[in-house]
Amino acid sequence: MHRVLDLETWKRKDTFKFFRNYEDPYFNLTAPLDVTKLLDFCRKNGISFSLALIHYSNTAANEIEEFRTRLVGDEIVIYDRIHSSNTLLNDDETISFAYLESRDSLAEFDRTGKAANAHYASLKSFDVETDRLDLVYYSIIPWVAFTSFKHAVRFDNTQSVPRMVFGKYFEDNGRIRIPHSVEVHHALMDGLHVGKYFESLQRLVSQPSL
Repeated sequence: MHRVLDLETWKRKDTFKFFRNYEDPYFNLTAPLDVTKLLDFCRKNGISFSLALIHYSNTAANEIEEFRTRLVGDEIVIYDRIHSSNTLLNDDETISFAYLESRDSLAEFDRTGKAANAHYASLKSFDVETDRLDLVYYSIIPWVAFTSFKHAVRFDNTQSVPRMVFGKYFEDNGRIRIPHSVEVHHALMDGLHVGKYFESLQRLVSQPSL
């Protein structure tokens, strides 16, 4: 479900119009997250660390209206709830996509997410819920503790689905940290909103529960 936003009464109208027609209206912020407690929690409870990251990231994104806002043709819509699409690494070292429905609990998301990843891995397809905009696109690159990130994109400034990447976790002064990249459309949100997302996500991964 979604609602159509009235641009003329939207507090971001001027900002939206300013960035709307940029050839490249996207900005990216990359920062480390402290995942010490989450990694330990996942190991003790048999939870996929990757799925836990996606679950809590998606939960944090759902808390912030700007992360649920999309461009749909000439309209701006706000979805009630957004879900996930993540990249899969196949046995032959190619990639494909999977769709993950958001869930209220980590335990349920882990259960359904493992089943969904297995299903989509058998399809090895890029054509996964391609018409849906109520998503966040995720990738996990566990081989590199990157400090910046750039996505491959079409030259199309109407693409409004946030793109998020987690990298290789590493030890830092006795804590476990992981790089996290967030790329969003500047006509729909600013650094303030991405900052709120990072704060919410850090809070969630610091107090994991089933």
